[in-house]
Amino acid sequence: MFRFRKGLIVVAAVLSSSFAVGQSASAAVSWEFSEESVALGISAVSPHVERTGSVDRIWYPSLPSTAVSDCTDAGACTLVGGVGRLGSDFTAITLPNGTRRAYFVDMTPGTTSKTVSSAQCATTECLTVGTSTPIAADVAVPTTERAWGVPDAVVTPDGKVRVYLVVSPTLTSSCPEKVRSYISSDGINFTAESGYRLEGGFVDTEILRAKTGDWLMIMSTGPGCGNGMQQLFVSSSTDGLTWSTPQAVTKNDSRRLDPTGYEVSPNVFRIYYAFNASRTGETYTLKRGTLKIATGASTSGSVSTTTAAKIGASCTTAGAKSTVMVAKKTVKVTCKKVKNKLVWSK
Repeated sequence: MFRFRKGLIVVAAVLSSSFAVGQSASAAVSWEFSEESVALGISAVSPHVERTGSVDRIWYPSLPSTAVSDCTDAGACTLVGGVGRLGSDFTAITLPNGTRRAYFVDMTPGTTSKTVSSAQCATTECLTVGTSTPIAADVAVPTTERAWGVPDAVVTPDGKVRVYLVVSPTLTSSCPEKVRSYISSDGINFTAESGYRLEGGFVDTEILRAKTGDWLMIMSTGPGCGNGMQQLFVSSSTDGLTWSTPQAVTKNDSRRLDPTGYEVSPNVFRIYYAFNASRTGETYTLKRGTLKIATGASTSGSVSTTTAAKIGASCTTAGAKSTVMVAKKTVKVTCKKVKNKLVWSK
């Protein structure tokens, strides 16, 4: 997510790099993310990827509407023809009954508001969709709202559909974004789930795995967080509702946001994301990387506490929340700026 217009963007020439993180959501978890050197040749943000046969199919905003490209493992991408009307910030899922459904940001006709809508895909390829309907009445916001949206839909282990989206109830800080979720039994009519899934400026969520007791999410920080160079983070959960404190998997030397991906093999994920070498401007290009979970690590059972947080210790994202044990008592802490440094504080 970035708080500017999404449209056609100029390709940026970038250097490949890798960044390994030994931090943990629990003592057993470690992450490693490496950027690939492939040049996809796509100028875009907010991609959605699915593995289709021997290629990666990527949906991404373009003019006049969402475009679709097929990319080989070598990184050669070709535009797909026959693409019809598709909304922005597009994502799609396959329902338990085998039908395909898309979710996207939609402008409300005749009003100055926008909402998250869904529509049935015309075919399994989902290159065009039918009539769209808002997922819930309380989702709509004014079209001027920028720190908002980027829906991510996932089929839960019990066959329901959950949609995560970014909201900003108040704009009183540089990291106002929070992540809400909505649940549905049919993928069409949704009800808001209480509370927030994430707070403190995390945006662009993408569920990489949703198994019973074992959920994994990748996301980025908002454009106003830290030094303005958005980073990719990973978090885990046992139920998709309560998430561990997100852990950074990329540096804050460039902007990396809007991640999307899928599991290639056990604990190995292919990730596509938007990249900008500068903290300002709208020059974004799609890049690809690999996220690996260390052999023998478990992403479950690591929801309520984190060994990374400690009162007085440095932290990376202002407003991020966690819990620590002090004198055998659970204490809530927040990442705050103290004497120009971000540290965990009560």
